[in-house]
Amino acid sequence: MMYNYKAVVNRVVDGDTVNLQIDLGFRLSYTANCRMAGINAPEMSEDAGRQSKAALMEHLQVGQVVDIVSTGLDKYGRPLVIVKANGTDINIKMITQGFAVKM
Repeated sequence: MMYNYKAVVNRVVDGDTVNLQIDLGFRLSYTANCRMAGINAPEMSEDAGRQSKAALMEHLQVGQVVDIVSTGLDKYGRPLVIVKANGTDINIKMITQGFAVKM
């Protein structure tokens, strides 16, 4: 199942992971490192990984409210999410700009 939430960006971890405070409703929230669904960015140990993180930081600023669609959990238990900022699908944006590949 897919669920829609509002979330606040706490920080960009790398090119495909974002720490979010997710509004669950009823005055409840959940803070987690969320893996961006359907994309894979280079590792931070590579120059391309640092460039990917910098590109994602241009799209998502700390404190920004975003819309997310939760698609499940990854193998590490992190929420898999599609991130939308100002109506733009950031997951797709990272692929089209060449900073991540489709999984």
